[in-house]
Amino acid sequence: FINRQTQLHRLDAWEELGMTIPQLRTLVLLEQMEPMRMGSISTHLDRALSATTTVVDRLVEKGLVARSSDPDDRRVVLCELTELGQSTIDRFWRIGTDCIEMIMNVLEPEQIETVLSGLELLLQAERELGKRTDSDSSES
Repeated sequence: FINRQTQLHRLDAWEELGMTIPQLRTLVLLEQMEPMRMGSISTHLDRALSATTTVVDRLVEKGLVARSSDPDDRRVVLCELTELGQSTIDRFWRIGTDCIEMIMNVLEPEQIETVLSGLELLLQAERELGKRTDSDSSES
């Protein structure tokens, strides 16, 4: 229920960014790993190279991503965020933070402690699940 409520607020804010999910995923990836080759972006996002090129083309048109030639190999195209791209991805991250802050502002301090304890339990369970998944994979 809580996740649905926060997502509804986020969807409106995300819509204001005027981007598709693949475009947002590309910006997030470039924020973490720029500059990147087009093929690497395609591989990381598990998308066809042609689809990735289309997404990057749109981001370039919006001024969010810049393309340049690799100085070591001019045949290679590198993609990286522009200043506008970085400010857009910063805004994207703030959407979630702002939503959580609004919710937390109506809670009493002891309620916030309860929420934090619950989140710590969820994080711990996620880590445990990850360990199980990793060990199941290594047994195969």
